[in-house]
Amino acid sequence: MTSEPLVLQSSPIITAGYVMQVIFSLAIVVALIYVIARFLLPKLKVAGQGRLIRVLDRVMIEPQVSAYILKVGHQNWLIVSSNKNVEKIAELAELPEGRPPESAR
Repeated sequence: MTSEPLVLQSSPIITAGYVMQVIFSLAIVVALIYVIARFLLPKLKVAGQGRLIRVLDRVMIEPQVSAYILKVGHQNWLIVSSNKNVEKIAELAELPEGRPPESAR
């Protein structure tokens, strides 16, 4: 063993370069989270296709109000949904021609 005195480090452990590297790395992680949340998650179907109930079409009427055509078994329903309630408007005997159902797209 040598009898050298213990020398304290004279330069700071956390330097400006280290702080910039941490900030840059954090910015990259936040940007990746934003890209995943903004573009990739909406394309993934989080909720699986139901066996008994299917959404055939959806139309936004107002920012908080949507109209849905649901197929439940062999019946088709027109439903209006808002942030406060859900209301059945009508039972549809036949679907109107035009757009194909969402499951066929």
